[in-house]
Amino acid sequence: MTKRRPGRQPPPPENNEWLRRLDRISEAVHAWRKRAANPMSPEPGSSLAADSVDGLSVENPVWYSMCISSEHLDFAIDAMRATSTMYPTAYMTVARTAFVAAVNAVWVLAPPTRQERRERALRLRADDLRVQVTSFRDMQIPEGKPEEARAGLLEQLRERQASLQRVAVALGLREDVTKIRFHQTGAIDWVAQHMHGIDDDLLIGATQAIWRSGSAAAHAQYHFGVMRLDRNEVVREESGGSIVRLRGDLNNDVGPAIAAATMTLSEAFRLYDLRRVAHVRS
Repeated sequence: MTKRRPGRQPPPPENNEWLRRLDRISEAVHAWRKRAANPMSPEPGSSLAADSVDGLSVENPVWYSMCISSEHLDFAIDAMRATSTMYPTAYMTVARTAFVAAVNAVWVLAPPTRQERRERALRLRADDLRVQVTSFRDMQIPEGKPEEARAGLLEQLRERQASLQRVAVALGLREDVTKIRFHQTGAIDWVAQHMHGIDDDLLIGATQAIWRSGSAAAHAQYHFGVMRLDRNEVVREESGGSIVRLRGDLNNDVGPAIAAATMTLSEAFRLYDLRRVAHVRS
């Protein structure tokens, strides 16, 4: 990792440009964080208020995702300013969460029909319940009260799945909600096409690359470092070997990752505000 210290050479010009961009991003994120601290419910008669049905909220998980996204963006920028340190992978991990959360909000809000928005919210909820059931069911715990507590929790989760199944039937879905899986990569591809146009291969490909780089960093996959060998300092050892000092890259990695998350979250807020307001007044 690199820290700014007196006597070091100034950052390259492209980094200065990214620092200016991060200042502008920070202003938007600050406004979003203020909204997260003071949420406003959808207006009666609005599209978003009408999207939810008994047993399925569309607005709540969308707003949660937007808050999580803005939180992670705020943290990343605060950490950069407070530490003056460009960590090799940590910011990519944080930016990935910000990006994924924003993508999921847009994925639910963007479809033009209420039926599709409801179905997507249901898929996210079904996948969330499935993951919870799998997690608690497979967790190794002692017998006795911990086991009894797990049994009770699993019963609650299965009751929620049964309730969600009734919602699915009411919406005309014939799928078993206990088996529904949400495909994150598919959602990212869909949102990229929604935001940039189906024919913009450059921006869609860049979005996919940012998502995959963030995932590689978050999962500590070796190829994230190997693919960046040419950008980093190689230290030769007396034995003849060498060590690579991996450094964070604001220009090629961190900056674009934070920008992609910010652009996506901006679209989420645009759609949210569009659907939150009752446009026809009585």
